Amino acid sequence: MSFSDIVPEHIRQIPIYKSENPAEEIERELGVKVVQLGMNENPFGPSPKAVEAARSYMEHVAPYPDDSGFFLRQKLAAHYHVSMDELIISSGSSDILAMAYHAILSPSAEVLTGEASFIVYYQLADILNMRILRVPMKDYGFDVDAMASRVTPNTRLIVIANPNNPTGTIVRRRELDAFIKRIPDHTLVILDEAYFEYVGDSEYPDSLEYVRAGRPILILRTFSKVFGLAGLRIGYGISTRDVIGTLYKVRMAFNTNSVAQVAALAAWDDHEHVQKSVQLNRAGLEFLYKGLAKRGLKYVPSHANFVLVELGRPAPVVTEALLKQGVIVRPAWGCPTCMRVSVGTQDQNERFLSALNKVL
Repeated sequence: MSFSDIVPEHIRQIPIYKSENPAEEIERELGVKVVQLGMNENPFGPSPKAVEAARSYMEHVAPYPDDSGFFLRQKLAAHYHVSMDELIISSGSSDILAMAYHAILSPSAEVLTGEASFIVYYQLADILNMRILRVPMKDYGFDVDAMASRVTPNTRLIVIANPNNPTGTIVRRRELDAFIKRIPDHTLVILDEAYFEYVGDSEYPDSLEYVRAGRPILILRTFSKVFGLAGLRIGYGISTRDVIGTLYKVRMAFNTNSVAQVAALAAWDDHEHVQKSVQLNRAGLEFLYKGLAKRGLKYVPSHANFVLVELGRPAPVVTEALLKQGVIVRPAWGCPTCMRVSVGTQDQNERFLSALNKVL
């Protein structure tokens, strides 16, 4: 008997998720300067205050980290007017998502989400051998009315990214209110709000209202996007005491490092850096919109820090050609003829459009 023989069949069937090589290695291979517009990072970096806090704390990394993330939870709880027992800190919001899958799902349970959203939603279901229902999108967004109609007695988890990755669309307040009212209490609704700081739409819902009303809603947020701390891996979840308490039962100890915690605290307090990042992102989106329209390409107006571009051809053909020009963008998961382009600095955005001229 070999090792592969003891691996469950459903695990053997999962394809290996492969990221591209680091930008430095791609630069060495291609001999060109690389522009990274494929990860939805903050191109302006983290707050200088967060960098200094992280650097200063390096002298104190011998002890294990504060396992509960007490001070960060305290600050977030005060800001959101929730109890600390309604907050959980972890190494990125995807880690909390995994906790929810492990804590709530069973072999008979179903996951419900859209057909074109964050790949981790599908990966976790595959890993746990759970049934996942992928509801077709409507105008590149979640069709929450259709999703509510697909709920069954076995539906235990519904995942909605708001804004959605990779399309950049949002579910507005009226739609979400009507949707939540149709969902039974035996179903946990996860609202993945990784990009919510970028949203300027007045109809964007305040999802905390559902938590305060005692509904089984789990809100996921992160320091990886507008705060520019993706490399430190830190995020948080907000929900009812019952939900958060359940997540703690499956959470691994010491899963958020000390440096990430102090950097997140400093980043949170630098409101000016966040506001500047949001403003520059909006300007970058407008620049990309004009450049794409000038080249006759359709795009989906975005509420996040990336834009979905409709190519009218298999996306990998274009993204691989752009890579040879030193520009990294991503084919959009669930949209075979679309690519997702992160907003960069002005120079990076110009470099992307210039490379696009050469490959189209």
